[in-house]
Amino acid sequence: MYEGKPFNEKVRQIGFLLLIVGFAWLIFTELRYFVSAFLGGFTFYMILRNPHRLLRQKGWNNTLATSVLIIASLAVLILILGGIGLILYYKLQYFHPQMFLSTFHDIHGWVNLNWGYDIFSEDVLRNLLAWVSSIIPSILSVSGSVLANAAMMLLVLFFMLQESEAFQSGIEQFLPMSGSNIQMMKQEANSIIVGNAIGIPVVMLGQGITAALAYWILDAGDPVIWGLFTGLFGLIPVIGTGGIWLPMSINLILGDHLWQGIVLLAYGICVISSVDNLVRMVFLKKKANIHPLTTLFGIILGIRLFGFWGIIFGPLLLSSFFLMLKIYKNEFSKK
Repeated sequence: MYEGKPFNEKVRQIGFLLLIVGFAWLIFTELRYFVSAFLGGFTFYMILRNPHRLLRQKGWNNTLATSVLIIASLAVLILILGGIGLILYYKLQYFHPQMFLSTFHDIHGWVNLNWGYDIFSEDVLRNLLAWVSSIIPSILSVSGSVLANAAMMLLVLFFMLQESEAFQSGIEQFLPMSGSNIQMMKQEANSIIVGNAIGIPVVMLGQGITAALAYWILDAGDPVIWGLFTGLFGLIPVIGTGGIWLPMSINLILGDHLWQGIVLLAYGICVISSVDNLVRMVFLKKKANIHPLTTLFGIILGIRLFGFWGIIFGPLLLSSFFLMLKIYKNEFSKK
């Protein structure tokens, strides 16, 4: 005999759930500007919650422990972002997009001379030059939004740390799964977020330094600016650091610097590209055992959804999907 809820009560429940979903969608769409701030604050929270707990165990006042960690986070952000900003400010004053396209002109001329193929038409080069030229003003125009999101991120982080236990228990309370599966999801999220949040900057730093060293020794270009670009390009799926050192190698070879170009090409393949794999084997493997394809497609998905923070939360989103399939099987499949 059926002993479920009466039909009218089920309709009321579904209607109430639809109302909740509608409000959630309205709130999300109106506050989507600050999604990156929330994700950034949550990332820092996952990193700092254990230090915060340790300070509390040592007898620190909750507000004092939170404030010290917030100030430390702000100092790190200012040090890193301020340093990169100063480098870009002084170096980009002498950077012209035409310099960046000279390599493509050389490749085009060499291929056209030897095989007669017009791989880069003038229209393509002109449009590419216009696109590169338009990027710099657009980057400068987002400085205000970056500051606003950074301030909101620190505010979100403060309240997450200040109400850490209530925050965690509140999330667990509304998750429709058993305690063991909640624990499994917490471990997965912690491994991916902390692993990527620490591992990605380490990879960028390692790739940038190793590349800058090669550029300096081989006199391939400004080691600081091109090393920085190499580290940043390492975040781009599929292309990676090869988007910088490969054209530079070809440019050296075509520019009568044969051995420098060959050395840079071999160095890029064997050393610069291996930094990512080395860090992932040594560090990220201990944190999260994620398949490379999950990372690749997760980053592509995450960047489209969340912008910069999608580099961290994209793989988490994709991994969570597969984890939820496993949890669904554990929760609802018949033994």
